[in-house]
Amino acid sequence: MKSKMFFFVLVLVLISTLLFAQDLKKAGRYYVAEIEKKFDVSKGGNLIMDDIRGDVHITTWNKNVVQINETRKMDVYTEHEAKAVLKDLKSIYKQSGNTVKVGAEGSYRSYMSSKFKIVVPTVFNVDVDTKGGDVSVADLQGEVKLNTSGGDLNIKKIDGVVNAKTSGGDVTVEKTTKDVTVKTSGGDIELLDVEGEVNAKTSGGDIEIKNNKAKVVAKTSGGTIELTNVGAEIDAHTSGGDIIVNGSKGSLAVSTSGGDIELKNINDVINAKTSGGDIEADNVLNGIKAKTSGGDIKLEDIKGFIEAATSGGDVEAEMTLTDFSKDHHVTLRSSGGNLKLYIPAKLPATIDATIKISGSSMRDYNILSDFPFAIENI
Repeated sequence: MKSKMFFFVLVLVLISTLLFAQDLKKAGRYYVAEIEKKFDVSKGGNLIMDDIRGDVHITTWNKNVVQINETRKMDVYTEHEAKAVLKDLKSIYKQSGNTVKVGAEGSYRSYMSSKFKIVVPTVFNVDVDTKGGDVSVADLQGEVKLNTSGGDLNIKKIDGVVNAKTSGGDVTVEKTTKDVTVKTSGGDIELLDVEGEVNAKTSGGDIEIKNNKAKVVAKTSGGTIELTNVGAEIDAHTSGGDIIVNGSKGSLAVSTSGGDIELKNINDVINAKTSGGDIEADNVLNGIKAKTSGGDIKLEDIKGFIEAATSGGDVEAEMTLTDFSKDHHVTLRSSGGNLKLYIPAKLPATIDATIKISGSSMRDYNILSDFPFAIENI
């Protein structure tokens, strides 16, 4: 009887070992394990991934199940070491109520990395923190929080608040319904069709935003900002690049320390400033304030007041205002260039044009006009 029992236990152990070995294979210098986990949940739950290392790809389905497929690559010497790593799976995958947690402090070592393919219910919240991989989330109704130390973030079709941060990659967000906050220390940011407010910041890349319906705050320390068809106010600043805006229904405040500013089709007041470039604006429905320390200013089709000043270039401004009840004052200044102003024929205005010359000058300075006026030497 004892020998039969011993044989039965031995067979079970052998079968278990064989089944376990099927999930583990040798691939070059690495041992690779294919792991699948399923958790029964309900709508509105949470997926939390913390202290993991590798790429994460999250999609949705119409099932109340979270399914996780992990491909784990381990840089270990023996199969015994690889199996020892896999024994820790129970502490890595946990469920508490309607929350599924993946990862634990110290559970992912430098000698291993993973790729996760995860499917969650359509109505679910996602919170992912990975040490060094790309993260993508799509077709989700819930809050999205993503953080990676060294990869790209791709977020698409989200009905919820988005908060995304990467230390060394690009961020792409497309078709979201609520507020979006994105930050990268070394990559580009691209936002398309965002309905909520946007706060985008990068320390070393470009920012491109298209078809945003709410307020936009965009800041970069070393790149270009390009905004197209924004439905509310804009606050954009770059320390080392250009700013291009085409289409804005709200007020506009833009500044750059080392580039040009190009603005078109703006429905509200503009405040534009650059320390080392040109400013161009076309088709502005309200007033504009433009200032540059080292470039030219060219303003066309301005249907409101104009204030333009440059320390080292020319200023050319065209006012096309027809509603003279609106504020239509004009102030143009240049410390070292020419001023040219075009105004409507019937504009009710008093013109005061002054040229100030310090010291002697070999150059002739004149004030020219299409209509007669008196010139007085002071």
